[in-house]
Amino acid sequence: MSVTKKHLTLDLDFDLELDFVLIGISSPLRDYRLCHFIYKHTGLAFVRGKEDYIDHKGYVKEKERDEMDYHIVFERNRQKKLTKHLFTIYRYCEANFEFEFYVVNNRSLEGGILVPELPNFDYFLIVKHYIDQDDLRALQEDIKAIPEVILIKELDPTSLKSKENLIF
Repeated sequence: MSVTKKHLTLDLDFDLELDFVLIGISSPLRDYRLCHFIYKHTGLAFVRGKEDYIDHKGYVKEKERDEMDYHIVFERNRQKKLTKHLFTIYRYCEANFEFEFYVVNNRSLEGGILVPELPNFDYFLIVKHYIDQDDLRALQEDIKAIPEVILIKELDPTSLKSKENLIF
């Protein structure tokens, strides 16, 4: 009697929901200085870290500090070794969380690149939730007015090969 085995393969193909605006910034400024000048030109008061240590009820969050302070991306190198990359991140969230702004460094503390296909951008400004096109243009013009900003450009995150690195 012959036994045949059937293999079932399941292909999970799903699209990432990229509900944010992505702006690339080239500047020789350090990240904290860039955030300072953005504040002076736009009024967006960025603070360091991806999220607060305290939740909305006033309790200390039970997460690792690195997870709240940095945007973390894991990368597998050629030797199949997993490397943890810590990207500095700054946030500005309005009180009612209608808008969330993040400035993320494109280079990690370990020397990796967050979006390898865009190595010429030093930082990314991520605007989560809806922002009016006129407000977005005004924001870009205000940032472009910073003398140390060399280039600012709105980017299409759906066209990026490494778009999953921008999800947090």
